[in-house]
Amino acid sequence: MKKTILLQLCLITCLFSCRPSDDDTASDTSYALEIVDSVQVDFLGNLQLYAVHATRDLFLFHEFRQKKLILTNQNGKVLSSFDQPADSPISYGNTACAATFVGDSIVVMGKQKLVIYDLNFDFIKSHQKPYAGQGMTYSGYDHLQKANIAGETNLVAFTGGAQYPAFTNEEAYYNHFNTFDLINLDSGGYVPITPLHPKSRYKQGKAFNFIRPMFQVDEDRVHFIFATDTLFHTHDLSKAKNGLTVEGIPFDDFILNPGYPFGGSEDYDTPKPKKGEIESYFKVNEKDLILYRSGLSLENAPTRGTASREEWNEINARLNPLKFLVREAEGIYSEVGLCPTNFTPTHVDGKNQLWARQHVELLDQEPEFYTIYQVALVPQ
Repeated sequence: MKKTILLQLCLITCLFSCRPSDDDTASDTSYALEIVDSVQVDFLGNLQLYAVHATRDLFLFHEFRQKKLILTNQNGKVLSSFDQPADSPISYGNTACAATFVGDSIVVMGKQKLVIYDLNFDFIKSHQKPYAGQGMTYSGYDHLQKANIAGETNLVAFTGGAQYPAFTNEEAYYNHFNTFDLINLDSGGYVPITPLHPKSRYKQGKAFNFIRPMFQVDEDRVHFIFATDTLFHTHDLSKAKNGLTVEGIPFDDFILNPGYPFGGSEDYDTPKPKKGEIESYFKVNEKDLILYRSGLSLENAPTRGTASREEWNEINARLNPLKFLVREAEGIYSEVGLCPTNFTPTHVDGKNQLWARQHVELLDQEPEFYTIYQVALVPQ
């Protein structure tokens, strides 16, 4: 791996005011995100990191336009690839939603089935999803992770929506909601797990679209946050009852979407504030890193005018920047920091190494290699 110039981004400690709840404590520790290493892949295409094999230093990438998976080592050398047509009996289908490593196997989750390959992408077996897909199809997120329950390896997956056959504007959808599926690798069974907590804003009598969790599995515990909620969840999978706990996240500011009445639909025509959204969540060395945007009130929202798409994105990024909080322990959170503009963390591996996507659109010229950064969360 090639060393890069160390980049330190100091936290902004005076521009934001945290409003912790009664149970939360503000930490005096400041943090920086530092680029400490990189992997450069000699491949023509727009790659996206899907999984990292930490013990063998292997990286699984997906090329969306070519519908191709490639496996590289830590030097960026392509070791194997998969580009079978979607209708092939050994393919995962049209979309590789997520993937992970289990031992020396690659597990890929498609829209309707789970496929297991060896490291050469030779087919081992597949499991059909036992219920019809519904909700949004997400791809490229870390929505498939290993869990160790009573010594047995299972997979925790977010498949895009709950198993219960109801629409998102029906109360039954929320009463029977399951956040995740627990997948048995041997039998292929999909068991719905993790209902909504009673304190969840999605259990307060309103309907919402696009409920998406970000999660990290630590042995038999799943830590997760919903993109448009302000609760930090922990689900202990070893407990048959009372395994789900929550605490409030002390954001400096976070504009919540109020939802809409059951039986109705989202009003996209009436101007409204831009809602806050959590973009990523990672567990790094027993700390929780939360990346989010607070949203914009109507009075602070810019008008498009004649701005180009690039100019419009730049204006919004400046007015609604990507920030981060560090959860140091239960109920203890750092002050708010601003995320860097030249990279965005996307994955954390089994060695607690954080990996980030390079923002190539900010470079003066097209790079010769596709680069991912190894990033450290460093207390100051």
